[in-house]
Amino acid sequence: MEQRPKAYFEEVYEGMDLPPATYGPMDRYAYIPIAIILRDTNPLHLDRVYARERGLPDVVQQGPLNETYLYRFLTDWLHRPWDLRRTKVRFVANVFPDDVLTCRGTVTRKYHADGEPRIDCQIWQENQKGEKILVGEATCTLPTREGTGGGG
Repeated sequence: MEQRPKAYFEEVYEGMDLPPATYGPMDRYAYIPIAIILRDTNPLHLDRVYARERGLPDVVQQGPLNETYLYRFLTDWLHRPWDLRRTKVRFVANVFPDDVLTCRGTVTRKYHADGEPRIDCQIWQENQKGEKILVGEATCTLPTREGTGGGG
């Protein structure tokens, strides 16, 4: 994946689009260790025949795996992973093998709180067809170019 530029508070503005990040294609074999880690052996994630019998085109990627790509998108843009202060995410569609996921966001608010420069963002993840998979919001702290305030 291409390195994305890091964010600074002075350079961010309300209405600004975050640099997108694309991941994939998704690999059905990645679902197996995630099923073990999550202790989620639901056959919808592992058995193609079972999934098709239930009207799905293929096995469904686990939601927490989808979420990790959205968090990576944010933390790669931030200077430190812990500068991601809060998220709220809702699942709205399924991810299938070979899907390519693109994570995007827009700054909705720029402010100071608890002595830190912060931003709020609308965030989402979409597949190669432009269908939204996850939608939500995030709050982050960003360093200033002068090195004062949070995140630096």
